[in-house]
Formats: sequence, C-alpha cells, structure tokens
Amino acid sequence: MEEFMNPFSEMYAFASNGGDDSTNRTNENTPNTRKTLTEALSVESAYGTYNKPPKLLAIEDYNRWVKRFEEWLKAFAYPSWKSLKNGFNNGREDFENMSESEEIEYFVAEQKCLALINQSVREDIISLIDYSNAKDLWDKLQKKCVGTAEIIKNKKKLLKKEFDLFGCLKNESVPKMIERFGHLKLELARHGIVFTQEELVDKLFDSLPDEMDWQYFAMMIKNTIEPSVLTVDLLIEKLESHELEIKKAHKVNHSLYHQNVELYYPKSLIQKT
Repeated sequence: MEEFMNPFSEMYAFASNGGDDSTNRTNENTPNTRKTLTEALSVESAYGTYNKPPKLLAIEDYNRWVKRFEEWLKAFAYPSWKSLKNGFNNGREDFENMSESEEIEYFVAEQKCLALINQSVREDIISLIDYSNAKDLWDKLQKKCVGTAEIIKNKKKLLKKEFDLFGCLKNESVPKMIERFGHLKLELARHGIVFTQEELVDKLFDSLPDEMDWQYFAMMIKNTIEPSVLTVDLLIEKLESHELEIKKAHKVNHSLYHQNVELYYPKSLIQKT
C-alpha cells in the first residue's frame, strides 16, 4: 500500500529547519512523522473509515476482517449488505433499460456491494474468483480463505487440541502467556467453539508457571474468591496485578542504590553487625 504524505508537511518541515538546525537536535524525541502515518494507515486498513471499508490484505486475516466488513456495510451501505446476504437476481440482463425506481435501487446496491468487496480485498486474493453476483462472490471468497467444510472441521479439531495442550512456554512471562490465551480464545470463538467460564478459568490456573510464588497465589485466589464469581477476565486482572507486584519487588531487591541510614538516623543507634 502506498503511504499517504501530506504535501504541506515537507514545506513546513523545510521552513522550520531554515537557518538553524538546532531544532533537529532538540526534538529528538518527536515521533517520526512517516512512522506515525504508517501506523495510522495500518489502523485505517484494519477498521476502515467513514468512506472506506476495512481491507483484507492477507488470507490468514479473513476471520478478523469478515466481521468488520459486514459491520461496516450495515453502518454505511445497508442496501448493499442486504444484497450481500440475500443475493441479487431480477431475471434480466438489460440493466440499462430498467425504469422502475425500486428495481434500480436494488441494482445500484448490488453493484456498489461488488465494488466495495473488490475495493477491500487484495487483488491477487480475489482476481481468479468467477462469480455471478455479490452473494456468490462472498460465498466463494469465504471458501477460498477459510476452506471447505472438511478443512474447517479439521481446523476446529486442531484448535480444541491446542486448548487442551495450552500452557506457559519455557521462559515465557505470564503476561505473554495471557496474551496468547486471548488470541486462542478469540480464534475458538470465531470457529463456534465455546467453553464455559469455569473451563477457561481452570485452563488459566493449570497454565501458570510451576514457580511456588505463582502456585501459592493461585491457591490464595481459589480460597478467597467463590468459583461462581471468578470469571476469566477477573482472573486475568488478578494475575496481571500480581505480575506487577513481582516486578516491583524484584526491582527493589536488585536496586544498585544502598541505604545511607546515617543521613537521618543517629550513628550511635545503628546496630553493629
């Protein structure tokens, strides 16, 4: 994707640097403009804008993209979304001769839907798909990105197995493990695989490192919070809070600064060792 650069930004940058380059030295911490724009464009591609739908740039992102695209259509092109879900077939080919306003509206919504899909999906993903209408294109795009029913079935089996085997990896921090767990949970939900709160909580407990500190903390939570109240979100909040306490304690214990008690405490009262 080409990066969009404000043509005036270069002009202002030149003007601000004229005569003195001290500005560059004093503003070293100023975020790089190009980097900021790249990040903004990345967000725009993922979520869309008022007049641009979200973009599908990689097949593996299809499951995330498809929901965002449909939500965008509902919000900004509802007639096209109806055409996408119901299909378009008025039994005629001479579209240039249509005269009834309702018929024309249906046709325009269909053509707009096709244009939006083609605009949103990377060309090499969609270019070889042969379709008759927007719904047909939509269904074939799903089959290409997600796979056949057999592939989906196998993917679900693998995801369930991954959930069963999930645990903290070697040298992995608990926050990173929680982040991985969140991605797995999201992927399971996308494939219609649902676990109860109790199952999710138990899996997180079982995935904690074997260090005594974490095991004692897990036991404390189990003994102080009723199972009916303990949700996976609450458990994650507790685990992340405990991780911060561990880091804080480690920082204090390994600080290079040594106390200078004589600054505020009589030397005669200091116990000799």
